[in-house]
Amino acid sequence: MEKISQLQLAALIVMFQIGSSPLFLLGASAGTDAWMAVLVAMTAGLLLLVLLTLQIRRLEPDKDLVEMFKTYFGRVIGYAFGMAYFVYFSYKSVRNIREFGDLMNLYLLPSTPLFIVIGCVLFVAGFAVWNGIEAFSRTTQIIMPIVLIIYAAFFLMIYGSGLFDIHRIEPIADKGFGKVVEAALPEVVSFPFGEMVLFLMLWKYVASKKKTFKTTIRCYVYTGLFLTLTNVVIVASLGSISQISVVPFIQIMSQVQFASFIERLDPLAASLIFSGVFIKMTAYFFGAFLVGSHLVKAKRLYLVVGVGVVLFIGALTFRSYMQHIWFGFEKNLKVHFPIFQIYIPALLLLVMLFRSRLRAGGSRQS
Repeated sequence: MEKISQLQLAALIVMFQIGSSPLFLLGASAGTDAWMAVLVAMTAGLLLLVLLTLQIRRLEPDKDLVEMFKTYFGRVIGYAFGMAYFVYFSYKSVRNIREFGDLMNLYLLPSTPLFIVIGCVLFVAGFAVWNGIEAFSRTTQIIMPIVLIIYAAFFLMIYGSGLFDIHRIEPIADKGFGKVVEAALPEVVSFPFGEMVLFLMLWKYVASKKKTFKTTIRCYVYTGLFLTLTNVVIVASLGSISQISVVPFIQIMSQVQFASFIERLDPLAASLIFSGVFIKMTAYFFGAFLVGSHLVKAKRLYLVVGVGVVLFIGALTFRSYMQHIWFGFEKNLKVHFPIFQIYIPALLLLVMLFRSRLRAGGSRQS
């Protein structure tokens, strides 16, 4: 079985959590307190991660999610849960693929047909999946420091250009803390913090399993603070415009003028964000592929191509970028995603704890 190191796991978590999140003002309904909504959601997501997702992993460190379903619910019900998560992981990958394609059309390749862009990126992602989790993790490990350094340079240029004004985030909590919590739950928890459920398919491949808990928590917290900083930068740079901007971070970078000759950095910012979207899209592709390998017995290449075709068709079903964004924020985050991120894992954990208690009781009687 393939194995990835703790450093590679850290890179996967950081790049996966970042993904496309810097594109948007997370918790925008909280207005200038959107950054506080991210902190609240990060805290709620951390509790979810520690008390639910990592507890499931602790009880069965050598099994992935589908194997756990089959073990604790039986073959038939386990297969049904597996099918549900195949749809969930595929749909999450589809959303990132479509986001990638639309942004490429919008900022870099306006004359290229959308299906060509989507087909090309799916080919690269499929190649990564076909090569295995080790190759994908090594690639992510190389990309991560470059991405973080460029983000740091961008933040410095935004500050140096005079766009950043910290007073734009004031007054703090002027609409009450309840508005902040309302913006954070469940939307910002669902995206991006609750998405860590995917790692129930990946943790079994990690070497030195005793360190997995600490690595996961540290990377989660670091990424959450980074996304909070991104929200502060967006609000402090755009003010009230940030709440209505479609892609506020790229809008900021289009306005940067630094040192009299550095300007119009939005294509570079778009390329930077594309790397995060690509890593997240491929990670979900991996999730769908791994689930599919439990459901269908087929050669690796055939399964990769089959999942890729499903993703390609799914990515073209949205009529427009705005429909894709609206459906995600209005339907998925509030209704659909919590089922897979909270409710089903909570049911699984309860059954696991119940079964382990029964086994412990039986052992004592024996």
